[in-house]
Amino acid sequence: MRNYLISALLVCGVVCVSLWQATTVWAHGVVGQRFFVESVSVDDPFPSDEMDLLYYGIQRMPDGSLSQVYAGGISKRLSPNLGIGFDWGYDVNQDPSSSGFENFGTHIKYTMLRVPEHEFIATASIDYEIGKSGSKTIGDPKSTITPTFLFGYGFGDLPDALGFLKPFAITGQLGIANTVGDHMPDPASTSLEYGLVVEYSLLYLQSFVKDIGIPWPLSRVVPMAEFTGEANINGDPLAHGAITAYPGLTWAGRFYQMSVEAIVPMNQNAGHDVGVQGLIHLYLDDMFPNSYTWTPFYGVLGGTQK
Repeated sequence: MRNYLISALLVCGVVCVSLWQATTVWAHGVVGQRFFVESVSVDDPFPSDEMDLLYYGIQRMPDGSLSQVYAGGISKRLSPNLGIGFDWGYDVNQDPSSSGFENFGTHIKYTMLRVPEHEFIATASIDYEIGKSGSKTIGDPKSTITPTFLFGYGFGDLPDALGFLKPFAITGQLGIANTVGDHMPDPASTSLEYGLVVEYSLLYLQSFVKDIGIPWPLSRVVPMAEFTGEANINGDPLAHGAITAYPGLTWAGRFYQMSVEAIVPMNQNAGHDVGVQGLIHLYLDDMFPNSYTWTPFYGVLGGTQK
């Protein structure tokens, strides 16, 4: 009960601060002249009006079985710096009895700092996985709450002599996942979850460094590599979590983006073979700028116009 109360107080505090603070309207994924594409496996630092229309991943697991995942999610800004979101997933395994819905999740994000001239953003989020909300064979009976620090930084303030490095950008996350609720017979657990994304934007290269004549649609490609990992904090220190790399490409249009990445296990807990994952992501703020971007206290925030 104490964990639920603390979580509720944190959420209320973030909402109150966001409603109190007067600020400029900021679009998702943009800091200064930098546009950050949506990453697939690492959470991004932007409250947004967007939707993961379809995620699909396939990989062979350590026990040799083939695992497929279908997932999606949707997010909504409540103010320029505050947003909420929901996500879901469905697992398909070779054993039909072990297929079904994952636990449903929700999150709240609050952007604490933006420095446009340095293309930097820092955000706090609270993610909550609802225990027993998925299928009995898939969903964990325990709920999990994860306070997380998120950031993004573009290399646009490098000197002109290093101009071809300016399209590089990084985003990252660092969170502590805690199980809450009735843990019996299993004890509560705490783990460190981390992630990093490195991307190179051809959009930024063409627009702000040098137009080298890359034609459309290749000019809107963003090569990227994601890395995720986890480590037990109060459990067995030798029971390391999964560490995975995801090299791939994203194509970003005005209303949507498409991403495809390899799933490369970096240790045994991450899988047995290389897998593949893909994402179709919709920019709802640009698709419906006069309706979906409405907020109760700031009116219509409008689209990003990428």
